[in-house]
Amino acid sequence: MKPGDLVKVHKDGVSVFAVISIDEEDGTALIESAVDAPGKYPAPLSSLVPVEQ
Repeated sequence: MKPGDLVKVHKDGVSVFAVISIDEEDGTALIESAVDAPGKYPAPLSSLVPVEQ
């Protein structure tokens, strides 16, 4: 996983997010909605699922 990748927050997730940055030390990624919605959120790397393109 790298910045720019599209992910969901769990395997059954519907919303798609873009990875902004990754903090390997904390095991988290900063993500923001891939659609026009405000906000950036930290999420555990272990819960993120790549979006099939």
